[in-house]
Amino acid sequence: MKKFSSIRGTTDFDALEAGIFYDLTQKARNTLVRFGFEEIMLPVLEEQGLFLKGIGESSDITERQMFKIEGKDTVLRPEGTAGVIRFFIEHSLYKKSGFYKFFYIGPMFRGERPQKGRLRQFNHIGVEAIGSSSIYLDAEVIILLMKILDQLGVRDKQLIVNTLGCAKDKSALNKILFSDLKNKKESLCDNCKRRLDKNPLRVLDCKQSLCRETVASLKLENSYLCGDCLDSFKKLLSILDSFGVEYKNDPYLVRGLDYYTNTVFEVTSTKIGSQDAIAAGGRYNNLTKSLGGPDVPAIGFAVGVERVMLLLDKEDKRTELDVFIASTSQKLQEAAFEILNKLRDAGFVADCDYLDKSLKGQLRAAQKRGARFVIILAEEEFKNNTVALKDMRKNSQTLIEMTQVVKSLKEKI
Repeated sequence: MKKFSSIRGTTDFDALEAGIFYDLTQKARNTLVRFGFEEIMLPVLEEQGLFLKGIGESSDITERQMFKIEGKDTVLRPEGTAGVIRFFIEHSLYKKSGFYKFFYIGPMFRGERPQKGRLRQFNHIGVEAIGSSSIYLDAEVIILLMKILDQLGVRDKQLIVNTLGCAKDKSALNKILFSDLKNKKESLCDNCKRRLDKNPLRVLDCKQSLCRETVASLKLENSYLCGDCLDSFKKLLSILDSFGVEYKNDPYLVRGLDYYTNTVFEVTSTKIGSQDAIAAGGRYNNLTKSLGGPDVPAIGFAVGVERVMLLLDKEDKRTELDVFIASTSQKLQEAAFEILNKLRDAGFVADCDYLDKSLKGQLRAAQKRGARFVIILAEEEFKNNTVALKDMRKNSQTLIEMTQVVKSLKEKI
C-alpha cells in the first residue's frame, strides 16, 4: 500500500516545534500590541491580478512562483502586503481614519526550489503602517523589528538599510544601472540579462554569484537621490544612531518586490546559509494608489518564522502537566475520569492513561510528561473516600480526602 509523504517544500511541525512556533508568535504579538498595532486575519486566496499589479510582472514571484488554481484567476497568497492594501481599499478604511497600524501572522505560498530556509509554504509575521510618510515612522518600524527579533532570541543578526528615493529617484537609478550594466550583460545570468531590459533594479537583488560579482564592481552613489529624499534618509540614520541601533548602509540593497520606494531594509544572519534574510521590509508609498485606492504612503516588514526557528536552540516547549491521574484497576477509571475533569475545570493542566497500563507504567508515563503531582486511586483508599497524592519532585506521598483534591493541589501549586 502506498505511503503518503508531505509535499516537497512543506514541513510538519511536531509537538516541540509547534510549541516553539506558538511561543515565538505570542512574544511577537505582545511586542506589536505595545507599539499600537492591531491584528487582522485575511484570506490565503487572492486574485492573481492583485499581485501582478502590486508586486510587478517582472518579479520572480509573479513570473514563476505563484500557486494558481487551475482555470481560475485565484492564487495562494505569496506575500501579505498586497492583501492588506486590498483590504484597506475594499473596506474604504481611508474614509474612517487617516492612519492604521496592522499586523498579521499566517502562511504564505511560493513555488520556489526548496532548500534550507526556503519553503513553498512558510509563515510570516507581517507589519503594515498605512497613512504616514513621517521618517519617525520609518524609525519606529525598524526599531520594532529589531525588538521583536531580540524578544524571539535571535542573536546572530545584521540590519542592512538603504533608500531607493522617491518614484523619480528610483527611475533615475534604473537608468544609471542600465547604462552601467549594458556593457557587462554577458557577465550576468540568463534571468538578469532579461531583467536588465525590463527592470534593471532586479539585477541588484540576484543571488547568483556571477551577478553579485558584477554588481559589486559598480560604484553606486547617492547622485540619483533628490535633496528631500537624501535629507530624509540622513535623518533616519541619525535617529537609529541616537537609539543605539546598529546597522550597515548598503547602497546595493533594493529588495525583490517592485512596489518599494524610499527606505528599504533587511535583517540577515550568517547561520542559515545562502537564504540569509530572516526579515525584510520598506516603504511602498505608491502601492495603494496603483491598486485603485487613494494616494496614501505606507511602510511595513515581514519576519520569516521558519527562518527564525532555524536560528534557535530547540528547547522543549511542550506543556508539562500539573497533575496526572492514575488508578490501580479498570473499576476505578470512572472515578478517575471524574476527578480529571474537575481538575481541568479548576484550571489545572491534567491528563491520565488511556492504555490500561499497570500502575508502574502509569507512573512512568506521568514522569515522562513532566507531571508535578500524581493522584493515585487504589481500591482500599477509595473505599474510605481518599486518594494518594504523590509529589513527583520530592518523591513523597500523602493521603487526602477525595473532596479536598482541588483545594489541596491549589495550595501546593
